[in-house]
Amino acid sequence: MTKITCYGGVAQIGGNKILVEDREARVWLDMGQPFDYGSDFFADFLTARTRYGLRDHFALDLIPQIPGLYSAEALEPTKFLWKPPEFSAILITHVHSDHVNHLGYVDPAIPVHLGAGTRTILDSWETTSTFVNVKAHDFRTFRTGDTIRADGIEAEPIHVDHSAPAAYGYLVHTSEGTIAYTGDLRRHGPLRQLTDDFVERATKARPIALITEGSRVTPHDTRQNLTEADVKAGALEIVRGAGGKLSMVTFPGRDVDRIRTFFEVAKGAGRKFVVDMRTAHLLLTLKNDKRLKVPDIEKEDSLCAYSRQQQPKRWETELEKRLKDKVLTAEDIQKRPEDFVLQVEFPHLAELIDLEPPPGSPFIHSKSEAFDEEDISDRVLQNWLDRFRLVRHQLHASGHMSEDEIAEMVRTIRPKIVVPVHTEHPERFTRFSPHVVQPVREQAMTLTAGSTG
Repeated sequence: MTKITCYGGVAQIGGNKILVEDREARVWLDMGQPFDYGSDFFADFLTARTRYGLRDHFALDLIPQIPGLYSAEALEPTKFLWKPPEFSAILITHVHSDHVNHLGYVDPAIPVHLGAGTRTILDSWETTSTFVNVKAHDFRTFRTGDTIRADGIEAEPIHVDHSAPAAYGYLVHTSEGTIAYTGDLRRHGPLRQLTDDFVERATKARPIALITEGSRVTPHDTRQNLTEADVKAGALEIVRGAGGKLSMVTFPGRDVDRIRTFFEVAKGAGRKFVVDMRTAHLLLTLKNDKRLKVPDIEKEDSLCAYSRQQQPKRWETELEKRLKDKVLTAEDIQKRPEDFVLQVEFPHLAELIDLEPPPGSPFIHSKSEAFDEEDISDRVLQNWLDRFRLVRHQLHASGHMSEDEIAEMVRTIRPKIVVPVHTEHPERFTRFSPHVVQPVREQAMTLTAGSTG
């Protein structure tokens, strides 16, 4: 008998935690944190007390109390007793926090399977970000074509295109049949063929269940379905038209496609692309993965890093020593703003005070209007732009399929049942399939080879 239980991602964006049980195997699909995690109780400087592990999270019913999942360290300040691990494996789809950020509470003895590229990105993220909550684990990396075996279950990671590199879906082969899990995916990115490969493989597997994301399955999707090529073309036009002004951009920091896009935009406009120190660290780290093609910040004349001239962290000091004269300051950029495209992330908007960008300088907002864990409110951003008389432009290629694309995928794969997750509108999936089973948080659903929900 095969069972699926959703502990997260139910009628919400992100926070996927899906348990697959089959005979002796108990395998998790992702271990994420929802974007709205704790928002009913925490805000700004009111946060869960890290020194108390999971105590605050349990007390507020933010995380389920699951025996054999959490580490002794996370449970020590709580009344929930530690038990030896009772799970076979955790399969991670990609690096985004809504799929990995509760790994930090998990017992480190449970094997965590993830793409080699995802592990490389986490190496950088753990060094440079205060938001990450992953910690040390029995990490087991894979590449496309590998097979994962865990207590009788076999899982095939299948690459997909997403706004994070090294993203995967899974075909999980159980005693009752195959479960297909999309993770997050899109078909309008530069690597759409990867997603097409997943859909083709899933279709051939004739799955008993398709667990699929639906971030953009909504009655009112206001986002344009731009491709990465559209973003590049639009940005190039804006930057070329900026004249003697400073061009600025903000984008999701781990979106390697977007980094590459704005590097090419800057070169095409005869400018240098100046990234923040976290992005520079990521680019250097990704040099270790030859399959991820990223610009070489140590060799490319058109690529530099920006130093905020504050008390640096140790990793920033080491990075500045390595990059030497490729590290620029506000004073450098002030002298010739027309020479640069500068990455300005939301936590660093105060740099505008030092940069003194010429009025009318373009600020390209190249991320979704929501769902970025380190974003600030749109009102605060607009106040900064208005204060410095900057011109805002919205250019973004989403990391998720549109509703029409999700519908086409579901109809192509034709699973026995569809389980919608990572969506605020799971009810709309009945428009795509007559065999939708709505997940109920922490309630198991039984799958059989002949069932249709």
